[in-house]
Amino acid sequence: MLQRYDISMDAEENRLSIKEFAVLTTISRKREPSNPVELNYSLIHEEAYDVDLIRGAIHEGKEYLIKELRSDTFFPIQPCIEIIAEGVIELFDGDSNPYSKIFFDDRTTFSKEDEHENSLASAQVK
Repeated sequence: MLQRYDISMDAEENRLSIKEFAVLTTISRKREPSNPVELNYSLIHEEAYDVDLIRGAIHEGKEYLIKELRSDTFFPIQPCIEIIAEGVIELFDGDSNPYSKIFFDDRTTFSKEDEHENSLASAQVK
């Protein structure tokens, strides 16, 4: 499934938001989409977090941050949540841009080649 995660931070509300989108239309397995940015994504879930809790989790380490980001209703696969965590860390590293988009193709995780390398190569942070 082709997915997009929009990560945004609202300092005034002290809130971090992660919106999960997916391409719900059928895509031929024989033809790879040329540009994942141009596809039509549908919002399927949104999570909101307290900025102070996320900042504390970042200081504890990436594994702790991943545990904080995951919930009963938001549980991306490991290669994907690692990329999301990296995107969250970048937002908190003082970057002036409070918004990030991550594109992920989880089909690469099931390929016969090195799963981790392929999934990281398919993710794009904007």
